[in-house]
Amino acid sequence: MSFSFGAVVVTYFPTDGQLTNLHTLSRSCPRLCVVDNTPEPGEWHRLVVDAGITVLHNGNRGGIAGAFNCGITELEAQRVELFFLLDQDSVLPAGYFDAMCQAAETAQRKASGEGKQDAAFLIGPLVHDTNLDALIPQFGLQGRRVYQLDLRKPFTEPLARCAFMISSGSLISRGAWAKVGRFDERYVIDHVDTDYCMRALRSEVPLYLNTQVVLRHQIGDLEAKSLFGWKIYVINYPAVRRYYISRNALDLSLAHMRAFPAILFINVYTLKQILPMLIFERDRLRKSVALLVGCIDGLLGRLGGIREVRPRVGKYLSRSG
Repeated sequence: MSFSFGAVVVTYFPTDGQLTNLHTLSRSCPRLCVVDNTPEPGEWHRLVVDAGITVLHNGNRGGIAGAFNCGITELEAQRVELFFLLDQDSVLPAGYFDAMCQAAETAQRKASGEGKQDAAFLIGPLVHDTNLDALIPQFGLQGRRVYQLDLRKPFTEPLARCAFMISSGSLISRGAWAKVGRFDERYVIDHVDTDYCMRALRSEVPLYLNTQVVLRHQIGDLEAKSLFGWKIYVINYPAVRRYYISRNALDLSLAHMRAFPAILFINVYTLKQILPMLIFERDRLRKSVALLVGCIDGLLGRLGGIREVRPRVGKYLSRSG
């Protein structure tokens, strides 16, 4: 059994090194679709197209969610069966696509009574955060119960059922895409992948961790600080990101907490960042306003790009300095 596969790579003001990485990825991925979210198309588009790589200019419409939708739609038209999602700086371990396609074959065999083209599943790798030099926490799923996996112990199965996964390095089967649908562009950027995982679970589409593959990935730009002898990490997100993080987490919690009460814990990440932000980060007033307005809009279900939802606040939060 073999699958046709392709990858969506989302770019945003890519560096020369990241453009070189696209050419490296194209040598191991037969169908590479680059979706550029930079506001204006760059001169590099022509050079990448000349190398045989598909380039679509999305201009950040719908944020990262819009870029995923744009790229997957293009690959779907090419009759691709597995859609990989990658960041512009994703550096894949050797044999990555082969190992993930093998995992897809295992997931296919688990999908009783479904044909190859219709099997619905999502698969993600274990992710090693290069900032913390450690695997990020992973959460298993048993019925409605979510629990943290003990990553210190070796896995006994190649695939482990899970409740969440980050988009980077993950794959979506064509059957899952048909069943779950498009990414919700109202979320723009943060928790776009969390929303998709929740919708997949509610559609009875299984999520798996490929326990045989580890992807090294930088999650944010963390800086270690000391507070009364305690080491804490400061991520220094811009104010607009603070707005989306707090808003989207609350909206997701309200949407899914009855089906999966554990979803409430995604708000802990927002709360844990408040103290470091107030003590160490720049532009604290603007970021505090972003958090407050984000919480209000999350409770009200007021979604979409901030420039459209709250033009004056969006303009204020987007100012530098």
